[in-house]
Amino acid sequence: MQTEAVQAQKEAEQAVEKELRKHQQLKLQLWLNKTLIDSIQRSHEVLQVDRATLKSNSSDMQESCGRCQSGWLLLNTSCYFHGKSASNPLKNWHDSRADCIRRGADLAMINSLEEQLNLFEILPKMDPSIRKWWSTQGGFWIGLTDIQTEGQWVWVNNVPLQNQGYWIIGEPTTIGEEEQNCAAFINLRNPRKTLFDDPCEVRREWLCEMEPKV
Repeated sequence: MQTEAVQAQKEAEQAVEKELRKHQQLKLQLWLNKTLIDSIQRSHEVLQVDRATLKSNSSDMQESCGRCQSGWLLLNTSCYFHGKSASNPLKNWHDSRADCIRRGADLAMINSLEEQLNLFEILPKMDPSIRKWWSTQGGFWIGLTDIQTEGQWVWVNNVPLQNQGYWIIGEPTTIGEEEQNCAAFINLRNPRKTLFDDPCEVRREWLCEMEPKV
């Protein structure tokens, strides 16, 4: 009887030990499954980010046919960049030009009526009734100044402005003693009347232009 009891206890202990091993194996398997699921989830998230990035780059490529850098817009024979930094959204004319040059470009130069009309279509429109606002902060710096000789407007490539340009009625002008030697482009109601002059130290957005890749 004692031998049978000992044997039964031993078998019971073995059974418990076997169940414990099975339980440990199950816990290990669950942990491995969770680790695998977490890894798959992370990989999926990475793929989603990569997919979004590729989609964005593809969109940029489609917009510019791969001839402009990412973030630039191809418009006929030029690539344009709307300069606006999150940390420093507005720049004076000189800093705006320096930013364009750093990007391998220069401030935009309007060489034809076609280019003028195209820029009018793609750039944001402003409310012409709030002149005080747009004349101090609105619009975009472009590559046109009369810094060298007052009243003689010249593009940054040293080509003089032809045919009186596309000035807003009443522009260019000088208010008091303050020199207004730099030109800006703004979209109001008339696509042929978009330019105004302002002091070069006024801070606003800017428009860069460069030739597209061949």
